[in-house]
Amino acid sequence: MATVLLVDDTDVVRGLMQVVLEREGYDVLVAASPSEAIAAAAAAERIDLVVSDLVMPEMDAFELVERVRAEHPDVKVLYVSGYADVSAEGAFLAKPFTPSQFAAAVADLAA
Repeated sequence: MATVLLVDDTDVVRGLMQVVLEREGYDVLVAASPSEAIAAAAAAERIDLVVSDLVMPEMDAFELVERVRAEHPDVKVLYVSGYADVSAEGAFLAKPFTPSQFAAAVADLAA
C-alpha cells in the first residue's frame, strides 16, 4: 500500500484525514508543520503521495513540496485548502470535504 505524507497545521483536520487514510489502508506519516514534514521526508525510505494544506506557517505547500521532492522526486501531491483554488497547479481538493471525497481524491493519485 502507498505511503502518504500528511501535512496540515490544524489538529482536528489533520486528525480526521489521518483516520480516513489509515482506514483506507495507507501507511501515514503525519506532520503538523512544514518543518516536521521535511524531517519526515528525509527519514522516509519511500513516500508515494504528499497531502498538504496550502496555507501554513513557515512556508506554503508549494515550497514544502519542492523540498520534499529533493528527497523523493517522483512523489505525487494533493493540495487541500479552504482559501484558494490551486487546481491549475495540480490535484486539488477544496475544504470542507467529506471523508469519502477525500478518500476518493487520494485513491485517484495513489493508484
